[in-house]
Amino acid sequence: MNLIILIVAGALFTYALIYKPEIVAVALFVLILAKINFDLKGLPLNSRAIISLALFCRILFDKSGLEKYSPYLYLTHVKMLLAFMLYVILVSFSQGLFQIDLLKESTSTVLATFFVYHYYFKFQNANLLKTALTIAGIICFADLAYTYIAYGSFPIHRIYLQLTGAADTLTDDDLAQTNWNFFGQICGMGFVYLLSDYIKHPSENKTNRLTTLGLLPVMLLGVMLSTSRSAILGMLLVSILIILNGVKYRDQKRKLVRVGTFAVGALFMGILLFATLGKYVSLDSKFIDEITSRLTDEPVAIVRKAMGQSYNINNLGSMDWREESSENAYAAFMNLDFQEQFFGIGNGGFEVRDLGHGYNAHNATLLLLIENGILGFFLYFLIIGSVFFQAIRQKNFSPSFAVVCFILLYGLGQNREWTSITTFIFIYSMVAEGEFLRLERNNYELPTTEEDPEMTQEK
Repeated sequence: MNLIILIVAGALFTYALIYKPEIVAVALFVLILAKINFDLKGLPLNSRAIISLALFCRILFDKSGLEKYSPYLYLTHVKMLLAFMLYVILVSFSQGLFQIDLLKESTSTVLATFFVYHYYFKFQNANLLKTALTIAGIICFADLAYTYIAYGSFPIHRIYLQLTGAADTLTDDDLAQTNWNFFGQICGMGFVYLLSDYIKHPSENKTNRLTTLGLLPVMLLGVMLSTSRSAILGMLLVSILIILNGVKYRDQKRKLVRVGTFAVGALFMGILLFATLGKYVSLDSKFIDEITSRLTDEPVAIVRKAMGQSYNINNLGSMDWREESSENAYAAFMNLDFQEQFFGIGNGGFEVRDLGHGYNAHNATLLLLIENGILGFFLYFLIIGSVFFQAIRQKNFSPSFAVVCFILLYGLGQNREWTSITTFIFIYSMVAEGEFLRLERNNYELPTTEEDPEMTQEK
Protein backbone atom coordinates (compact mmCIF):
# COMPACT_ATOMS: atom_id res chain seq x y z
CA MET A 1 0.00 0.00 0.00
CA ASN A 2 2.81 2.38 0.92
CA LEU A 3 4.51 1.61 -2.39
CA ILE A 4 1.34 2.50 -4.31
CA ILE A 5 1.03 5.79 -2.42
CA LEU A 6 4.66 6.66 -3.21
CA ILE A 7 4.20 5.86 -6.91
CA VAL A 8 1.04 7.98 -7.15
CA ALA A 9 2.65 10.83 -5.23
CA GLY A 10 5.75 10.65 -7.44
CA ALA A 11 3.63 10.75 -10.60
CA LEU A 12 1.63 13.77 -9.39
CA PHE A 13 4.82 15.55 -8.34
CA THR A 14 6.45 14.92 -11.73
CA TYR A 15 3.37 16.18 -13.58
CA ALA A 16 3.19 19.33 -11.45
CA LEU A 17 6.93 19.94 -11.83
CA ILE A 18 6.70 19.79 -15.62
CA TYR A 19 3.42 21.58 -16.26
CA LYS A 20 2.64 23.53 -13.06
CA PRO A 21 5.94 24.25 -11.31
CA GLU A 22 4.35 27.12 -9.38
CA ILE A 23 2.36 24.49 -7.43
CA VAL A 24 5.63 22.83 -6.48
CA ALA A 25 6.99 26.23 -5.41
CA VAL A 26 3.99 26.83 -3.14
CA ALA A 27 4.39 23.34 -1.64
CA LEU A 28 8.07 24.00 -0.95
CA PHE A 29 7.34 27.37 0.69
CA VAL A 30 4.69 25.70 2.86
CA LEU A 31 7.14 23.02 4.00
CA ILE A 32 9.74 25.67 4.84
CA LEU A 33 7.42 28.09 6.62
CA ALA A 34 5.59 25.39 8.58
CA LYS A 35 8.84 23.55 9.39
CA ILE A 36 7.68 20.30 7.85
CA ASN A 37 10.33 17.90 6.64
CA PHE A 38 10.71 14.15 6.50
CA ASP A 39 13.15 11.59 5.23
CA LEU A 40 12.32 9.38 2.28
CA LYS A 41 13.37 5.77 2.64
CA GLY A 42 16.08 4.74 0.23
CA LEU A 43 16.93 8.33 -0.75
CA PRO A 44 19.97 10.27 0.54
CA LEU A 45 18.12 13.60 0.72
CA ASN A 46 15.08 14.68 2.70
CA SER A 47 11.84 15.88 1.13
CA ARG A 48 12.62 19.61 1.12
CA ALA A 49 16.07 19.10 -0.39
CA ILE A 50 14.70 16.90 -3.19
CA ILE A 51 11.91 19.37 -4.02
CA SER A 52 14.36 22.30 -3.97
CA LEU A 53 16.81 20.66 -6.36
CA ALA A 54 14.02 19.47 -8.68
CA LEU A 55 12.45 22.95 -8.79
CA PHE A 56 15.83 24.58 -9.42
CA CYS A 57 16.47 22.26 -12.38
CA ARG A 58 12.97 23.00 -13.70
CA ILE A 59 13.56 26.74 -13.54
CA LEU A 60 16.75 26.36 -15.58
CA PHE A 61 14.58 25.20 -18.47
CA ASP A 62 12.01 27.94 -17.93
CA LYS A 63 12.95 30.69 -20.37
CA SER A 64 9.66 32.57 -20.27
CA GLY A 65 10.01 36.05 -18.89
CA LEU A 66 13.68 35.68 -17.91
CA GLU A 67 14.60 38.67 -20.06
CA LYS A 68 12.30 40.94 -18.05
CA TYR A 69 14.44 41.17 -14.94
CA SER A 70 18.02 41.32 -13.75
CA PRO A 71 19.70 37.93 -13.17
CA TYR A 72 19.49 36.90 -9.54
CA LEU A 73 23.23 36.65 -8.96
CA TYR A 74 23.82 40.13 -10.39
CA LEU A 75 21.85 41.81 -7.60
CA THR A 76 23.85 43.63 -4.95
CA HIS A 77 21.58 42.32 -2.21
CA VAL A 78 22.23 38.74 -3.32
CA LYS A 79 25.98 39.30 -3.26
CA MET A 80 25.62 40.65 0.28
CA LEU A 81 23.62 37.54 1.26
CA LEU A 82 26.28 35.23 -0.18
CA ALA A 83 28.98 37.21 1.63
CA PHE A 84 27.11 36.89 4.94
CA MET A 85 26.50 33.15 4.51
CA LEU A 86 30.16 32.56 3.57
CA TYR A 87 31.29 34.64 6.53
CA VAL A 88 29.19 32.58 8.99
CA ILE A 89 30.57 29.34 7.54
CA LEU A 90 34.21 30.52 7.71
CA VAL A 91 33.90 31.80 11.29
CA SER A 92 32.22 28.55 12.37
CA PHE A 93 34.98 26.56 10.64
CA SER A 94 37.70 28.59 12.36
CA GLN A 95 36.07 27.86 15.73
CA GLY A 96 35.75 24.13 15.04
CA LEU A 97 31.95 24.40 14.85
CA PHE A 98 31.40 23.77 11.16
CA GLN A 99 28.87 21.08 10.39
CA ILE A 100 27.50 19.92 7.06
CA ASP A 101 24.02 20.94 8.24
CA LEU A 102 25.18 24.57 8.28
CA LEU A 103 26.23 24.31 4.63
CA LYS A 104 22.91 22.64 3.75
CA GLU A 105 20.96 25.36 5.55
CA SER A 106 22.90 28.13 3.79
CA THR A 107 22.36 26.48 0.40
CA SER A 108 18.64 26.04 1.11
CA THR A 109 18.37 29.72 2.06
CA VAL A 110 20.00 30.90 -1.16
CA LEU A 111 17.81 28.58 -3.26
CA ALA A 112 14.64 29.66 -1.45
CA THR A 113 15.38 33.36 -1.99
CA PHE A 114 16.07 32.62 -5.66
CA PHE A 115 12.68 30.90 -6.01
CA VAL A 116 10.95 33.87 -4.38
CA TYR A 117 12.70 36.26 -6.76
CA HIS A 118 12.03 34.17 -9.86
CA TYR A 119 8.33 33.61 -9.27
CA TYR A 120 7.72 37.18 -8.21
CA PHE A 121 8.86 38.35 -11.63
CA LYS A 122 7.20 35.48 -13.44
CA PHE A 123 3.78 36.47 -12.10
CA GLN A 124 4.63 40.10 -11.18
CA ASN A 125 3.21 39.60 -7.68
CA ALA A 126 3.87 37.68 -4.47
CA ASN A 127 0.67 35.60 -4.58
CA LEU A 128 2.56 32.30 -4.38
CA LEU A 129 4.24 33.37 -1.16
CA LYS A 130 0.96 34.72 0.20
CA THR A 131 -0.76 31.39 -0.49
CA ALA A 132 2.07 29.45 1.14
CA LEU A 133 2.09 31.63 4.26
CA THR A 134 -1.68 31.30 4.59
CA ILE A 135 -1.52 27.51 4.35
CA ALA A 136 1.39 27.39 6.81
CA GLY A 137 -0.58 29.56 9.25
CA ILE A 138 -3.60 27.25 9.00
CA ILE A 139 -1.34 24.22 9.60
CA CYS A 140 0.17 25.83 12.71
CA PHE A 141 -3.29 26.79 13.99
CA ALA A 142 -4.49 23.23 13.40
CA ASP A 143 -1.49 21.81 15.30
CA LEU A 144 -2.27 24.06 18.27
CA ALA A 145 -5.98 23.22 18.25
CA TYR A 146 -5.21 19.49 17.92
CA THR A 147 -2.85 19.66 20.90
CA TYR A 148 -5.40 21.49 23.03
CA ILE A 149 -8.24 19.11 22.16
CA ALA A 150 -6.41 15.78 22.12
CA TYR A 151 -3.79 16.24 24.84
CA GLY A 152 -4.96 19.18 26.95
CA SER A 153 -1.51 20.72 27.41
CA PHE A 154 1.80 21.44 25.75
CA PRO A 155 4.12 20.21 24.25
CA ILE A 156 2.82 20.57 20.72
CA HIS A 157 1.83 17.41 18.87
CA ARG A 158 2.03 17.99 15.14
CA ILE A 159 -0.63 16.55 12.87
CA TYR A 160 1.69 15.71 9.98
CA LEU A 161 3.78 13.53 12.30
CA GLN A 162 0.63 11.67 13.31
CA LEU A 163 -0.37 11.15 9.69
CA THR A 164 3.07 9.90 8.59
CA GLY A 165 3.49 7.67 11.61
CA ALA A 166 6.66 9.47 12.69
CA ALA A 167 5.03 10.50 15.98
CA ASP A 168 5.34 6.92 17.25
CA THR A 169 9.14 7.18 17.26
CA LEU A 170 9.28 10.50 19.17
CA THR A 171 10.37 10.56 22.80
CA ASP A 172 9.21 13.02 25.44
CA ASP A 173 12.49 14.91 25.00
CA ASP A 174 11.83 15.20 21.25
CA LEU A 175 8.37 16.64 21.92
CA ALA A 176 9.71 19.02 24.56
CA GLN A 177 12.09 20.55 22.00
CA THR A 178 9.18 21.82 19.89
CA ASN A 179 8.98 25.55 20.57
CA TRP A 180 5.34 26.61 20.71
CA ASN A 181 6.40 30.23 20.14
CA PHE A 182 7.13 29.24 16.53
CA PHE A 183 3.45 28.51 15.90
CA GLY A 184 2.56 31.98 17.17
CA GLN A 185 5.24 33.44 14.92
CA ILE A 186 3.81 31.90 11.74
CA CYS A 187 0.23 32.81 12.65
CA GLY A 188 1.36 36.35 13.51
CA MET A 189 3.16 36.63 10.18
CA GLY A 190 0.03 35.41 8.44
CA PHE A 191 -2.12 37.95 10.28
CA VAL A 192 -0.01 41.02 9.45
CA TYR A 193 0.47 39.87 5.85
CA LEU A 194 -3.26 39.35 5.26
CA LEU A 195 -4.13 42.58 7.06
CA SER A 196 -1.67 44.62 4.99
CA ASP A 197 -2.64 42.88 1.77
CA TYR A 198 -6.36 43.40 2.42
CA ILE A 199 -5.90 47.12 3.02
CA LYS A 200 -3.35 47.88 0.29
CA HIS A 201 -4.45 45.47 -2.45
CA PRO A 202 -8.22 45.10 -2.28
CA SER A 203 -9.60 42.27 -4.35
CA GLU A 204 -12.50 42.95 -6.68
CA ASN A 205 -13.73 39.43 -6.01
CA LYS A 206 -16.15 39.40 -3.06
CA THR A 207 -15.31 35.79 -2.25
CA ASN A 208 -11.61 36.63 -1.95
CA ARG A 209 -12.36 39.56 0.35
CA LEU A 210 -14.57 37.45 2.60
CA THR A 211 -11.97 34.67 2.64
CA THR A 212 -9.30 37.10 3.81
CA LEU A 213 -11.59 38.48 6.51
CA GLY A 214 -12.38 34.94 7.59
CA LEU A 215 -8.70 34.00 7.81
CA LEU A 216 -7.70 36.97 9.97
CA PRO A 217 -9.50 35.65 13.10
CA VAL A 218 -7.95 32.22 12.51
CA MET A 219 -4.45 33.70 12.49
CA LEU A 220 -5.25 35.85 15.52
CA LEU A 221 -6.54 32.85 17.46
CA GLY A 222 -3.41 30.93 16.45
CA VAL A 223 -1.24 33.62 18.04
CA MET A 224 -3.34 33.54 21.21
CA LEU A 225 -3.36 29.73 21.42
CA SER A 226 0.44 29.74 21.17
CA THR A 227 0.55 32.18 24.12
CA SER A 228 3.73 33.63 22.60
CA ARG A 229 4.24 37.08 24.13
CA SER A 230 6.72 38.02 21.41
CA ALA A 231 4.22 37.13 18.68
CA ILE A 232 1.38 38.98 20.42
CA LEU A 233 3.50 42.12 20.90
CA GLY A 234 4.87 42.04 17.36
CA MET A 235 1.42 41.49 15.87
CA LEU A 236 -0.10 44.38 17.82
CA LEU A 237 2.67 46.87 17.02
CA VAL A 238 2.85 46.04 13.31
CA SER A 239 -0.95 46.04 13.02
CA ILE A 240 -1.03 49.53 14.53
CA LEU A 241 1.54 50.70 11.97
CA ILE A 242 -0.49 49.16 9.15
CA ILE A 243 -3.66 50.84 10.40
CA LEU A 244 -1.96 54.23 10.84
CA ASN A 245 -0.60 54.01 7.32
CA GLY A 246 -4.02 52.92 6.00
CA VAL A 247 -6.03 55.75 7.52
CA LYS A 248 -4.25 58.19 5.22
CA TYR A 249 -6.40 56.97 2.37
CA ARG A 250 -10.14 57.52 2.39
CA ASP A 251 -10.95 54.41 0.37
CA GLN A 252 -9.18 52.23 2.93
CA LYS A 253 -11.04 53.46 6.02
CA ARG A 254 -14.07 51.23 5.41
CA LYS A 255 -11.79 48.20 5.15
CA LEU A 256 -10.15 49.14 8.43
CA VAL A 257 -13.56 49.24 10.13
CA ARG A 258 -14.35 45.75 8.84
CA VAL A 259 -10.98 44.38 9.90
CA GLY A 260 -11.27 46.02 13.30
CA THR A 261 -14.70 44.48 13.81
CA PHE A 262 -13.41 41.03 12.92
CA ALA A 263 -10.33 41.47 15.14
CA VAL A 264 -12.41 42.50 18.17
CA GLY A 265 -14.76 39.60 17.52
CA ALA A 266 -11.87 37.15 17.28
CA LEU A 267 -10.33 38.54 20.47
CA PHE A 268 -13.64 38.10 22.28
CA MET A 269 -13.89 34.56 20.92
CA GLY A 270 -10.37 33.83 22.16
CA ILE A 271 -11.13 35.02 25.69
CA LEU A 272 -14.40 33.07 25.67
CA LEU A 273 -12.53 30.04 24.38
CA PHE A 274 -10.06 30.04 27.26
CA ALA A 275 -12.87 30.59 29.76
CA THR A 276 -14.96 27.64 28.59
CA LEU A 277 -12.58 25.26 26.85
CA GLY A 278 -11.91 23.15 29.91
CA LYS A 279 -15.55 22.12 30.10
CA TYR A 280 -15.56 20.44 26.69
CA VAL A 281 -12.05 19.07 26.17
CA SER A 282 -9.49 17.39 28.38
CA LEU A 283 -7.52 20.53 29.21
CA ASP A 284 -5.23 20.38 32.22
CA SER A 285 -6.53 22.91 34.77
CA LYS A 286 -2.98 23.96 35.65
CA PHE A 287 -2.27 24.49 31.97
CA ILE A 288 -5.33 26.68 31.42
CA ASP A 289 -4.44 28.72 34.51
CA GLU A 290 -0.94 29.25 33.13
CA ILE A 291 -2.32 30.38 29.77
CA THR A 292 -4.71 32.82 31.44
CA SER A 293 -1.82 34.24 33.47
CA ARG A 294 0.42 34.62 30.41
CA LEU A 295 -2.29 36.48 28.51
CA THR A 296 -3.54 38.69 31.35
CA ASP A 297 -1.39 38.95 34.49
CA GLU A 298 2.05 38.87 32.83
CA PRO A 299 1.48 41.76 30.37
CA VAL A 300 0.22 43.95 33.23
CA ALA A 301 3.22 43.11 35.40
CA ILE A 302 5.66 43.73 32.54
CA VAL A 303 4.16 47.14 31.76
CA ARG A 304 4.13 48.16 35.44
CA LYS A 305 7.75 47.07 35.84
CA ALA A 306 8.81 49.01 32.74
CA MET A 307 7.05 52.13 34.06
CA GLY A 308 8.74 51.85 37.45
CA GLN A 309 5.52 51.03 39.29
CA SER A 310 4.92 48.27 41.82
CA TYR A 311 4.26 44.80 40.39
CA ASN A 312 3.93 41.22 41.53
CA ILE A 313 7.15 39.38 40.67
CA ASN A 314 5.25 36.07 40.66
CA ASN A 315 3.27 37.34 37.66
CA LEU A 316 6.36 37.82 35.51
CA GLY A 317 6.57 34.10 34.78
CA SER A 318 9.30 33.27 32.27
CA MET A 319 9.92 36.97 31.63
CA ASP A 320 11.90 36.97 34.87
CA TRP A 321 14.43 34.37 33.71
CA ARG A 322 14.43 35.81 30.18
CA GLU A 323 15.79 39.01 31.65
CA GLU A 324 18.45 36.98 33.43
CA SER A 325 19.33 35.13 30.23
CA SER A 326 19.80 38.44 28.40
CA GLU A 327 22.02 39.68 31.20
CA ASN A 328 24.09 36.49 30.92
CA ALA A 329 24.39 36.99 27.16
CA TYR A 330 25.51 40.59 27.60
CA ALA A 331 28.11 39.58 30.18
CA ALA A 332 29.29 36.78 27.88
CA PHE A 333 29.85 39.19 25.00
CA MET A 334 31.73 41.67 27.17
CA ASN A 335 33.98 38.88 28.51
CA LEU A 336 35.07 37.79 25.02
CA ASP A 337 38.46 39.04 23.82
CA PHE A 338 38.43 41.70 21.13
CA GLN A 339 39.15 39.28 18.28
CA GLU A 340 36.15 37.13 19.22
CA GLN A 341 33.99 40.22 19.75
CA PHE A 342 34.89 41.41 16.26
CA PHE A 343 34.67 38.13 14.32
CA GLY A 344 32.36 36.07 16.55
CA ILE A 345 32.60 32.56 18.00
CA GLY A 346 30.71 30.71 15.28
CA ASN A 347 27.22 29.36 14.73
CA GLY A 348 26.08 27.47 17.82
CA GLY A 349 29.01 28.72 19.88
CA PHE A 350 26.75 30.18 22.55
CA GLU A 351 25.37 26.75 23.48
CA VAL A 352 28.65 24.86 22.99
CA ARG A 353 30.45 27.14 25.45
CA ASP A 354 27.40 27.28 27.74
CA LEU A 355 27.68 31.06 27.91
CA GLY A 356 24.07 31.30 29.11
CA HIS A 357 24.65 28.97 32.10
CA GLY A 358 21.83 26.69 31.04
CA TYR A 359 19.73 29.39 29.34
CA ASN A 360 19.47 30.31 25.70
CA ALA A 361 20.26 33.94 24.95
CA HIS A 362 16.65 34.90 24.19
CA ASN A 363 18.04 38.11 22.74
CA ALA A 364 18.53 38.13 18.99
CA THR A 365 20.74 41.22 19.03
CA LEU A 366 23.23 39.83 21.54
CA LEU A 367 23.21 36.35 20.03
CA LEU A 368 23.96 37.79 16.59
CA LEU A 369 26.86 39.80 18.08
CA ILE A 370 28.26 36.88 20.05
CA GLU A 371 28.17 34.25 17.30
CA ASN A 372 28.84 36.43 14.26
CA GLY A 373 30.78 39.27 15.82
CA ILE A 374 30.66 42.97 15.14
CA LEU A 375 31.62 42.34 11.51
CA GLY A 376 28.85 39.77 10.98
CA PHE A 377 26.39 42.04 12.78
CA PHE A 378 27.34 44.83 10.38
CA LEU A 379 26.97 42.58 7.31
CA TYR A 380 23.53 41.41 8.43
CA PHE A 381 22.16 44.87 9.08
CA LEU A 382 23.72 46.13 5.88
CA ILE A 383 21.31 43.77 4.11
CA ILE A 384 18.35 44.72 6.31
CA GLY A 385 19.09 48.45 6.24
CA SER A 386 19.55 48.66 2.48
CA VAL A 387 16.34 46.70 1.82
CA PHE A 388 14.35 48.92 4.19
CA PHE A 389 15.90 52.08 2.78
CA GLN A 390 14.91 51.02 -0.73
CA ALA A 391 11.35 50.23 0.38
CA ILE A 392 10.96 53.54 2.21
CA ARG A 393 12.41 55.49 -0.70
CA GLN A 394 9.98 53.78 -3.07
CA LYS A 395 7.12 54.10 -0.53
CA ASN A 396 6.66 50.37 -0.90
CA PHE A 397 5.04 49.40 2.43
CA SER A 398 4.05 45.98 1.17
CA PRO A 399 2.78 42.92 3.08
CA SER A 400 6.32 41.49 2.99
CA PHE A 401 7.53 44.74 4.56
CA ALA A 402 5.01 44.22 7.38
CA VAL A 403 6.12 40.61 7.87
CA VAL A 404 9.81 41.53 8.12
CA CYS A 405 8.96 44.24 10.67
CA PHE A 406 7.03 41.63 12.64
CA ILE A 407 9.93 39.15 12.55
CA LEU A 408 12.43 41.78 13.73
CA LEU A 409 10.18 42.64 16.68
CA TYR A 410 9.38 39.01 17.40
CA GLY A 411 13.03 37.98 17.24
CA LEU A 412 14.10 40.47 19.90
CA GLY A 413 13.08 38.01 22.60
CA GLN A 414 14.01 34.85 20.69
CA ASN A 415 17.24 33.35 19.36
CA ARG A 416 18.14 32.79 15.69
CA GLU A 417 14.88 33.85 14.04
CA TRP A 418 16.56 36.90 12.47
CA THR A 419 18.89 34.72 10.41
CA SER A 420 16.45 31.91 9.64
CA ILE A 421 15.47 30.85 6.14
CA THR A 422 11.94 32.13 6.82
CA THR A 423 13.24 35.65 7.49
CA PHE A 424 15.41 35.73 4.39
CA ILE A 425 12.49 34.54 2.23
CA PHE A 426 10.50 37.67 3.07
CA ILE A 427 13.51 39.97 2.97
CA TYR A 428 14.20 38.87 -0.58
CA SER A 429 10.56 39.14 -1.48
CA MET A 430 11.07 42.83 -0.63
CA VAL A 431 14.19 42.80 -2.81
CA ALA A 432 12.16 41.43 -5.73
CA GLU A 433 9.48 44.08 -5.18
CA GLY A 434 12.08 46.83 -5.12
CA GLU A 435 13.78 45.61 -8.27
CA PHE A 436 10.44 45.29 -10.04
CA LEU A 437 9.43 48.85 -9.09
CA ARG A 438 12.83 50.15 -10.18
CA LEU A 439 12.54 48.53 -13.59
CA GLU A 440 8.96 49.74 -13.97
CA ARG A 441 9.96 53.30 -13.10
CA ASN A 442 12.90 53.26 -15.52
CA ASN A 443 10.73 51.93 -18.33
CA TYR A 444 8.08 54.56 -17.62
CA GLU A 445 10.50 57.50 -17.43
CA LEU A 446 12.52 56.55 -20.48
CA PRO A 447 11.06 58.57 -23.43
CA THR A 448 11.12 57.29 -26.98
CA THR A 449 11.98 59.31 -30.08
CA GLU A 450 8.46 58.98 -31.41
CA GLU A 451 6.89 60.24 -28.16
CA ASP A 452 9.12 63.25 -27.52
CA PRO A 453 11.95 63.71 -30.03
CA GLU A 454 12.99 67.13 -28.70
CA MET A 455 13.37 65.86 -25.13
CA THR A 456 15.29 62.82 -26.32
CA GLN A 457 17.59 64.99 -28.41
CA GLU A 458 18.25 67.33 -25.47
CA LYS A 459 19.11 64.41 -23.21
